[in-house]
Amino acid sequence: MRCGASSGTGAQTVGHAPKREPMPSGLLLVDKPEGWTSHDVVHRLRKWFKWKKAGHCGTLDPFATGLLVVCVNEATRIADQLVGQDKSYRFSMRLGVETDTLDRTGRITGRYDGPPVSHQALVEALRAFEGPQLQQVPKFSAVKVKGRRLYEWTRAGVAVERPKRPVIIHRLQVIRYQWPDVECDITCSKGTYVRQLAEDVGAQLGCGAHVTALRRTASGPFALEDALSLETLKGWRGAMEWTSHLIPLHAALSHLPALVIEEPTLREQLQRGHLSQQWLDTHAAVVEGQIGPVRLMGSDNALLALWWPAAQPGERRLRIFHQP
Repeated sequence: MRCGASSGTGAQTVGHAPKREPMPSGLLLVDKPEGWTSHDVVHRLRKWFKWKKAGHCGTLDPFATGLLVVCVNEATRIADQLVGQDKSYRFSMRLGVETDTLDRTGRITGRYDGPPVSHQALVEALRAFEGPQLQQVPKFSAVKVKGRRLYEWTRAGVAVERPKRPVIIHRLQVIRYQWPDVECDITCSKGTYVRQLAEDVGAQLGCGAHVTALRRTASGPFALEDALSLETLKGWRGAMEWTSHLIPLHAALSHLPALVIEEPTLREQLQRGHLSQQWLDTHAAVVEGQIGPVRLMGSDNALLALWWPAAQPGERRLRIFHQP
């Protein structure tokens, strides 16, 4: 088989396929539409843009909308540093009606026929749920109990004990109220179920309640106003416009302390997966008391690695990143 072109002397030059450019990595902020699962959004984007790897930093129920933080390529390796960040939502509740799923997609299980709840009683009830607490996981949720997801037990008609988990509600505020509909803003810790909160508020008021709309407005420092719609992204299939909206790895982890590695030899060592013990000992003093990871940055702002200075023997100390 002939490869390349032969020279006048009879020698032959072997042709090489052009080297493919590495795919960009970072976070892409997406406005998830109603009716889509978080997994479906990531799967569709990965297919459109031919990403090697992709994931997200916090599931939204199909009926919920709003900010989905999507990790692209190497950014999937920093998701563990982002999923624990606080979340903010705007949600609507309907007082006086209860459903089995605790939201408007479920079957109505109870109706209240008493007088409307006053604005003052509503505000006081919401205030009682601010702060740290143990929240029971809803029966229609993906949390596993005895090897099966809770929604599977529920659909099978089997009652199992639902776990309670520690959560923190930092802020819970009424935006609008006209009986029986309430609109609220909430900022809460990871793992807080707004559906369960609505049921608990309804129980506190004695009238019952369920969620009619749920929209995530922020996840950590990332805001919905900076997110792209799926329709916009769909129009960019086969093109690279999306790359200009990526949040680089170093910026995505701006909440972590950073050290800059300027010496080329040190950078080469790091790319091979190690640093000298002398360097580690010297710089451990600089970040003394830091339990979590430290960003090791190049002078070009590239994230070279995450370093855990307090790692115990046998624990991983370095996580190396290879980016374009």
